[in-house]
Amino acid sequence: MVRKKVYKKQHILAAAQELLIEHGFSAITARNVAEYMGISTQPIYLEFKSMEELKLTLLKTTHKHLEAKFLSKTQTANQIVDFGLNYIDLATSNSKLYISLYIDQHSYGQELRELSFLAFQKTLQKEERYATATKEQLEQLHLDLWIVVTGIASLSLSGIVDRTPEQLKVIFETIEQNCTI
Repeated sequence: MVRKKVYKKQHILAAAQELLIEHGFSAITARNVAEYMGISTQPIYLEFKSMEELKLTLLKTTHKHLEAKFLSKTQTANQIVDFGLNYIDLATSNSKLYISLYIDQHSYGQELRELSFLAFQKTLQKEERYATATKEQLEQLHLDLWIVVTGIASLSLSGIVDRTPEQLKVIFETIEQNCTI
């Protein structure tokens, strides 16, 4: 008896992530993922209730991987500086994924912002200075820093801006000094 090939969530997510990296969120359709894997759409819908569930799961698992590999690295004694440097490292070492997540237009901006904030908040738990900060204060600091970091990362990828880690450190420290915490 010939054994049927079984496609589990992790296989489908791996294929979807490759499509995300190469073509962005717009390429994540049941038909495209199935075609990429050389299967019908049936295994996808057996593992995921909807494409929305697949996309949200993809976003969460991708961000979890990025958090472990990039966003939680300690590069300096300052977590704010590390946040900025880590995002720029992510952008320059995984430019296609970075562009798919943070530059290309898609409908998962709010979810991505929440995932980024949770990672940021977790990182700042190590800093005594932020122990009494409100969630709103931390959200504002995150947003201010994230806007600047994303701009620098985008300009770096396009070759328009080239800053050294020391120059970036000064920029991120200035943002931190100007926050109202």
